[in-house]
Formats: sequence, C-alpha cells, structure tokens
Amino acid sequence: MDLFLMAIALLGLTLLEGRFPARKDPSQRLLNIAILFARLVPAIFMAPVVASSMVAFADRLGLPAVTNPAWPPVAAAVAYILAMDLGEYLFHRAQHAIPFLWRMHSLHHSDPCMNATTTDRNWWGDSLIKALTIWPVAAILFRPSVTTLTVYAALSAYNYFSHANLRVSFGRLSWLLNSPSYHRTHHSSDPAHHGANFAALFPIFDVILGSYRPAAVFPPTGLDHRPETLVHALVWPFLPEPEGPPVTEGRTT
Repeated sequence: MDLFLMAIALLGLTLLEGRFPARKDPSQRLLNIAILFARLVPAIFMAPVVASSMVAFADRLGLPAVTNPAWPPVAAAVAYILAMDLGEYLFHRAQHAIPFLWRMHSLHHSDPCMNATTTDRNWWGDSLIKALTIWPVAAILFRPSVTTLTVYAALSAYNYFSHANLRVSFGRLSWLLNSPSYHRTHHSSDPAHHGANFAALFPIFDVILGSYRPAAVFPPTGLDHRPETLVHALVWPFLPEPEGPPVTEGRTT
C-alpha cells in the first residue's frame, strides 16, 4: 500500500477515535506503530518481488490467466479484488484453525482495545507466508495490471477503517461490507463471539461459508497474554503459549 495513503488513513482515524471512541479501554498504539515499521520490508518490498518473479515464470511456461486483455479493465479489477479477498478470508480462517498460525496471529488479537493501528499489529512472518502463497497465486491467476494493483492497494486502506475504534455499524446491511462493529465482533474477547466474521472486505464470504454473525454491541477485545515490548512482538510465536486456544473450524462458542 502507498505509504502516504497509509499514513493519512492512520492519522485521520486516530483523530476520530480520540474524539468518538466506541470504547475507552487502553490500547498499545505506540507498540503497534513500532510493529508496523518492523513489518515494512517483508510486507511492502518482498511481496512484489516474489509475485512478479512467479508471474514471469508462469509467462515463460505459457500458463493461461483467468482474465485476459480483452476483459474490460473494471471487470478485470473486480475479479482480482474478489479473488484476493477470498484468499485473505481462507488464510484468516487457517490462522484460527492451525495452532502455529494461531500463535502468530494471536499477536493481532492481543491488542486490549482494537483500533486503526491494530490493522498492522501482525507478526512479520505473516507477510512472508502471504508473499509466498496467496499473493503470488492471485497474481499468476489474474495477471493484474498496474491500474488494478493500484486500485486494490487503495481499497486495502479500508482495513484501517474496519479496525477503527469507532461506533459504526451497517446494521442489516453488515453482510455487504466490513465495518468496525462487524470486525470488532471477530476480535471480541467473549468466547460467545469466536469463530465468526473472518472477512477482510466483503462479508459475503462469511455468509457463503457459514461464518457470518451479526455484529455485537462493541464488545471488549484482547487476550490475557500480550507483548509489552517490540522485542516480545518480534519473537511472539516462540514465547510461552498465548492465552486462548485457536478458534477451530466449526467452533462457534
């Protein structure tokens, strides 16, 4: 994602959160920002290199793409965006089902009050795994143009809004697009809310694959176990087992 766009989104939402917070629980914003900078290299620089290399390899092999230059640019962009969002959804469910992936992902869930900066509170290894799996696979299948990649990068900034500590809900239309209340339900520390709302952008994947749940009323978030320093965050999966088991497939309580 464009760093300038990311900075503007974070700054604007942080100001709104200070004025209109959904909850006033203490968070770890400064630690989240430090984690963000620690993730920049694998998240921003490695992924394009790996994806472009795999696409070039696929071209040399003559592998066909799902889309082709004859498609209208809008249709090609929509197809790529939906494919990427489905990939993010499936990877997210795997993070809650596979113990070691959960140990990595639990860093993201450990923020005591989810907010816009929580978006980038991910272990740096997550970006490496995605850079070797769902991102290059989508690039090979759809061969996105520069315009499509730019549109997707801009759309990805929406993730900051869906993590924001704001009292925003789409109510009966929550199945159309992720929102702070919808995603806060996924991050809820209440076991009754576990196993639901994995979607990054489009909850329709939750609806189709059985993990959709109407948004709760802005529940508390976080785990009992959380990092206190950047060093803790960098070695998070190798620290003693985090509190709270992974939410396994099919578990809804």
